[in-house]
Amino acid sequence: MRSVKVLRLLLAAVLTCGTAACTADSSNPSTTKDRDSSDKPGESPNGNMVISYLDGTYASPAPPPNGPGVQMINEKFHVAFKTEFVPIAEYFQKLPARMASGDIPDVIGMESADSNYYKWAKQGAFLPLDAYIDKYPTLKMVPEYVWDAMKVDGHIYGIPRYFPVKYGKSPMIRKDWLDKLGLKVPTNFEELKQVAIAFTRNDPDGNGVDDTYGLMLAMGIQYDFDFGVYWNPAAWYHTNKNGQIIPGVIADSSKERIGMLADLYKAGAIPKDWAVTKISDVKKAFYAGKFGIFYEQPYDKWPTDFRTLKSINPQAELVPIPPFKAPDGSQGFNGLAGYFQILTLNSKLQGDPAKVTKFLEMNEYFRKFIPLDQRTPNNPDYDWLNGKQGIGYKIVNGSQENTDFGAGLQPRFYLESRFWAPSDEANEVSKVAVDPLQRSLFSAMESLYSNYKAYINPINRIKSEKYMERWAELEQFVRDEQSRMIIGQSSVADWDQMMQKFMDRGGKEVLEDVNRLFKEKGIKGEWK
Repeated sequence: MRSVKVLRLLLAAVLTCGTAACTADSSNPSTTKDRDSSDKPGESPNGNMVISYLDGTYASPAPPPNGPGVQMINEKFHVAFKTEFVPIAEYFQKLPARMASGDIPDVIGMESADSNYYKWAKQGAFLPLDAYIDKYPTLKMVPEYVWDAMKVDGHIYGIPRYFPVKYGKSPMIRKDWLDKLGLKVPTNFEELKQVAIAFTRNDPDGNGVDDTYGLMLAMGIQYDFDFGVYWNPAAWYHTNKNGQIIPGVIADSSKERIGMLADLYKAGAIPKDWAVTKISDVKKAFYAGKFGIFYEQPYDKWPTDFRTLKSINPQAELVPIPPFKAPDGSQGFNGLAGYFQILTLNSKLQGDPAKVTKFLEMNEYFRKFIPLDQRTPNNPDYDWLNGKQGIGYKIVNGSQENTDFGAGLQPRFYLESRFWAPSDEANEVSKVAVDPLQRSLFSAMESLYSNYKAYINPINRIKSEKYMERWAELEQFVRDEQSRMIIGQSSVADWDQMMQKFMDRGGKEVLEDVNRLFKEKGIKGEWK
């Protein structure tokens, strides 16, 4: 039943996961009863193994701890699965306190392999997982560059959750505006500048009002409009005069990008208040038809924004902008890390291998890839994961409509809703899309990505203490200086002065440490 389209609840569903670490809370009577009244430690009153799990969540409301989905998990796997989900905005603050308290659950979700992950792994809070990797097919499918990100002192402490390498945010443009003005999709920065100015001055939406812009930015220069890894600020791609690999944000290649944005700002093609505008407001403005060039990802994206744009501009048409060909001959986008979010296990489980095995078996079941044409009520695994047809979801006009997260009817809401795909292409993102405008854009993006490789950023594969300690502050300094260049308070001619300050503020030590680790581990950027 290949026509069945899965409503894209993936993000918020798995986003019942993020960065957190909690355990059964004594303030919760149900968890206290299950823990205290059992005859054996780690067992519920009915004798099932208790597995506690804490994570952050983007979902609102979060699935209830005793929802039908949990009951289905308990019955299928003969466990007592105790979940605690904390709103993500609170999670980042609460997690360190919980870890420090020692009140740590069996399973702890985290957003990424960040400095806290590194610190807690070093301190012995997490269970090494190296011995388990080859026992589970979906774990064996994880690429080596993703496992590198999970390693601390050579050992793996985290289970990465799937996210594609290629299908990250990439530039798109209003094709209907291009057609109205007789323009083509830009292939370089000069063409991009001409299109953006035309979108600002030539009434591309045809309403007779001067109310459109070429593109918009948000504070911190989001998004950067890099149009290829050569100009990407996050990619450690370029080499400086000392032979060190450096991030694009400080590479000379970024001068062209910042200079282009400064020209557009001066021409009025970027709003004057961009430096104090939130990225969420910029996104709303794009889908309200206020500017013509923005970024989008074809994975984990709801159809709501596309429907909003179509309701305002019925003729709206979106197409991706291919990566520009760089001076060094490269042409492709910076790839994502290959995962989003991590599950870690409490190191105390070292003495309870049966619980470790039970959880990993559960997780494997949830992660196993189900091809799109098999995601139907006739597939018993898919039907179960989604809470059974007519209860957790229903099929309406060939599309799947899911129940709200707050009902807690789907087991996948409680553990893992992103299958580990054998390839990015296997996700068939355009066929998953339920909105026509969304589907058209995603189909074009799929075709585009198939023609270009993605750059695997080497910075994601190492753990540099100096980088983790200092990079956020250093990057903020550079972003602030480049923002001043864009609005005319300084200029690209001041680039060398900015770089000297960057080095003096600790950038020199960060570059040295990162490159030392690249060399020691034999890691470098590669195209996939």
